[in-house]
Amino acid sequence: MSYKAFTAKAGALCAAAILIGVSPALAHTIVGNRVFPATLTIDDPGVNDELALPSFGYMAASNYDGTPGPISYTLGWEYAKTITADLGVSVGSAGYTWQKNPAAGGWANIETQMKFVFYQNPEHEFIIAGALNAEWGGTGSPQNSSLPSDPHTTVTPKVYIGKGFGDMGVDWARPFAVTGEIDYSIPTHPIDATIVPDPVSGLDTHALTQNPTVLTYGFTVQYSLLYANSFVYEVPDLFKRLIPAFEGIFSSPISNIGPSVAGNWTHTTTGVVGPSLYYIGNYFEIGVMAQIPINQASGRHVGVLAVVDFFLDDILPDSLGKPLFGPPQAHSAALH
Repeated sequence: MSYKAFTAKAGALCAAAILIGVSPALAHTIVGNRVFPATLTIDDPGVNDELALPSFGYMAASNYDGTPGPISYTLGWEYAKTITADLGVSVGSAGYTWQKNPAAGGWANIETQMKFVFYQNPEHEFIIAGALNAEWGGTGSPQNSSLPSDPHTTVTPKVYIGKGFGDMGVDWARPFAVTGEIDYSIPTHPIDATIVPDPVSGLDTHALTQNPTVLTYGFTVQYSLLYANSFVYEVPDLFKRLIPAFEGIFSSPISNIGPSVAGNWTHTTTGVVGPSLYYIGNYFEIGVMAQIPINQASGRHVGVLAVVDFFLDDILPDSLGKPLFGPPQAHSAALH
């Protein structure tokens, strides 16, 4: 078997996380009077009781030779539950993917996550958190399906940070906020052996694919008209619950990649950037983002991400929406 066949999946895996949609970890966070929305490229830095249903992704890929690649549509979901005010768990999936060129379809694996807020300062709208995520191999579509899920489990430690600038001395800066996330994804099986039918002989052959460790990192820059209307200046009713943002996410293969060969993007960093807009209601959030690929490996043209996120801590504050132990979550004066 050639090196190209052995390493082809490594580059594809790095691009797939971006090209077919977002991970299911979505929530909004409140630190002092700052509302960090459930952004679409990265997770926000807090824990909450929420239901993201659905999350939607669209992206058109490009083949290595520049010809049009697969076109993918995804529908996902995620449920997040607080254990305490600083500890939360979630379960979800990137969901089902419909693919064209070639036609295919399949379910993504189930993901679980535990997140802990290490530090937050309400006065300075500052928060740091960490999480451990597991994508459970084989919980999606089987290997004989047209779009199989990964047969191996991937474990990902994560670090989050958020900072609002409401403590700044100049009014123009106070509605701004930034968030960031860094992930390190470690597959439990560095090499997978899969059975591939030979279309000529009709016999099954074995193919080996490397599963690289991947560093993923992202950011958002937000300008909260919700915050501005409550604490800085009056905003017209049509805009006062909006948070426009600019965000991006990038993935780089780190190890277990194999040699660089012509015909694939094994060693290529992939990513998307783009503007986004979030509407924050009392009980839900709606977000949409334009995905602009940073290179040919990341996509052929602009894609779309979107989510509807229900705030269970506001919808059911005395039952399903409160932590299992300890006091309820803090609320922002900007929302009321």
